[in-house]
Formats: sequence, structure tokens, C-alpha cells
Amino acid sequence: MTTANDLKAGAEDLQGYVLLAVRLMLAPLFIYSGIGKILAFSLTASRLPGGEAGLGTLLAAGAIVVELGCSTALILGVWSRWASLLLIAFTIAATVMFHNFWSSPAAQVQVQTINFLKNLGLIGAFAMIAVFGPGPFSLEGRWRRGA
Repeated sequence: MTTANDLKAGAEDLQGYVLLAVRLMLAPLFIYSGIGKILAFSLTASRLPGGEAGLGTLLAAGAIVVELGCSTALILGVWSRWASLLLIAFTIAATVMFHNFWSSPAAQVQVQTINFLKNLGLIGAFAMIAVFGPGPFSLEGRWRRGA
């Protein structure tokens, strides 16, 4: 007969696998985006406030560091809570700056709304990692077990 403790242990095992899957599924989007920013750095900087010759260059460099650094942290499962919090702030800023469907031309409203809502989902996934941590299948989990 299955006991409550057996069910709890099974749920904890499943939680670990889900946290691993979420971390591994989120990271490629930001790795791809970070590499794209490196390959088109001038264009990226020119689209940001301050432009290529000003603040845009600093913002583009910061975006690359956040996207690639936080993605690496998520994949490895190290500093995952901090990486998730940073990616929440980054995603909110990017969403407001680039997916403001409320002020888009009529032809872009649907696409921008979809991207806005997609980013809300990303923020929710990052919040889950920020609250629950990276799970047992991570460097943090390994360190906690003392292995």
C-alpha cells in the first residue's frame, strides 16, 4: 500500500526533474540571443536608448553578460536563484521596451502581444526557479549533499 511518505518522496523526485527541465529549456533562448547580440553588436547597440555611440553600447554589453552569464548559471545549477531574479528584471525591461503592443502599429499588435505574453510565461518560470532553487540535479544540489 502506498503511504503519504511514498507519495511525498515521488513528488520531490518529480520536482527535481521538472526544475532541471525548466532550467535546460529556458537557457537556449538566452544563449541564442546573447550570441546574436555579439554577432550584431553595433546593430544591437543602435536599437537601445543612447544609440551605438552612447549608452546603447553599455546596455548591449550588459545584456550580453546577463543573457550568457545567467544562462550558464541555469544550465549548471549554480547561483540559479540570483540568475533567475536577474533574468526576471531583464525580461521585464526587454518586454516593456520592445514588446509594447499597446503603442505598436496595428499591423504589429498581434505579434507584439504574443511576444509580451510569452515573456510573462518566461517570468513565471524564472520565478519558479527563484522560489524553489535549481533542484537536486545541479551543482548547488550536489554541494548541499556534500558530494
